[in-house]
This record gives sequence, structure tokens and C-alpha cells, in this order.
Amino acid sequence: MKDKGFARALAAIDEAAGALDVAAIARPVSGRWSIAEILEHLTLAFKANAVALEKPLVSGELRARKPDLKQRFFRTLVIRFGYFPRVEAPEVTRPSGTIPPERSLAALRDALTTLDAMLTRVAARFGEDVPVTNHPYFAGLTVRQWRAFHCRHTLHHMQQVRERARYQSA
Repeated sequence: MKDKGFARALAAIDEAAGALDVAAIARPVSGRWSIAEILEHLTLAFKANAVALEKPLVSGELRARKPDLKQRFFRTLVIRFGYFPRVEAPEVTRPSGTIPPERSLAALRDALTTLDAMLTRVAARFGEDVPVTNHPYFAGLTVRQWRAFHCRHTLHHMQQVRERARYQSA
């Protein structure tokens, strides 16, 4: 992993979920996402971002929107401070059981590696500090901001994985 934030995210994934067996990963949690669903959500988020980043690479055009004041405020809360307000996940990132629990960790690692490579390619073409594509809640993000967002987002969800794993073992 070239990016330190992504290396940190990968380490958090391995620490929180790497030693869990398939039964623990797949175990349902009443009213919440299971560990498998959390891992699928992150995988889908990484893949969706990689697909979105492919478009400016192919077209050569950046169409990122300028964030309004509210979007900038929440972007700062999330990216800089790691505070995630309770919002519904974008539909494209909602888990639906498409990734079998026994494949969920490998799929997540692969998706993160792919996203890292895509962000590296986009940065080489457009730079790291130009808004390159839109986030569903924050409007246009730069490569640096995308990396920071995905790191924070992963750490947020790995805390949930640790909580579910502790709850299951209690």
C-alpha cells in the first residue's frame, strides 16, 4: 500500500477482522449490519469510488462540484475529526449479500488496493489537490481528501467490527 492512510486502514482491517472466523463474520446483528455487511459496505464504497475516478481519467475532464457551506462543514467533521453523523449509506454502498462472508476480507483488501492504485493514477494525471470527483454528501473531493475520507471511514467501521466481535464473544 503506497499511501500511509490506506496502510493504516488495511492494518485496522486486519486487526479488527483478520482473525475472525466465517461464523463470526456472518453472524446477524439485530437492527444493525453484521460484520460481513460492514465489510461489504466498505468494499462497495471502494469499488464505487474507483469506478467514479475512472471517468475523469478516460475523458480528461473533471466535473467535481464545488461544495456548499453545509457540505464543507460536514466534510471537515468527517475527514479532519473522524466524526460520522448518522446518515443513510448511499444506495450503491448498501450491503445486499453479494459478497459471501468467506470472501469478504479478501474482497475488501482487493478493493482497497484497486482504489489506492486508481487514486495514484488520478493524482499523476490531475494532481492531488484538485477536486476530481464527487462524494454523495460532500460534493467534489481531491485525491488527498478521498484518501483521508476512506481512511477515516474504514477506521469508523472497524470500530463497529471490534464492538460486534466483543459482543459476540461475551
